[in-house]
Amino acid sequence: MFDLISAQLKQERANTQMTLGKLINELEGIPPYSPVANLKKPGSYRGYYEDLYFEHHGGTTQASELLEICKSLDGKIFHGYKGGEYEMGLDTPIWIAEYGRCGKKLLAVLDDEIEVSRDN
Repeated sequence: MFDLISAQLKQERANTQMTLGKLINELEGIPPYSPVANLKKPGSYRGYYEDLYFEHHGGTTQASELLEICKSLDGKIFHGYKGGEYEMGLDTPIWIAEYGRCGKKLLAVLDDEIEVSRDN
């Protein structure tokens, strides 16, 4: 029962924010050398361990570099903040946060910025 509720809540999050698959599709649609927001250090998100987070570093990176990172995360297993193993997939919601902290929903990756939710 808990797994079913957890899956439903994850699907609700995926409908309202960027997922790994949506981000990959977006990055595939732009020129490889285009500058995009510099997202680094992915991991299991502190708020929902089955979700993914990136740290937002200053400056930009090439779309092709971020795309390569994102593709490598499909099927990757991360350890949750307080334990457990969580496999990331194309339907995994993405957050912008720092390790061990809650953050904001990722809504869009723009040229050199990100759009995040005003609330969690």
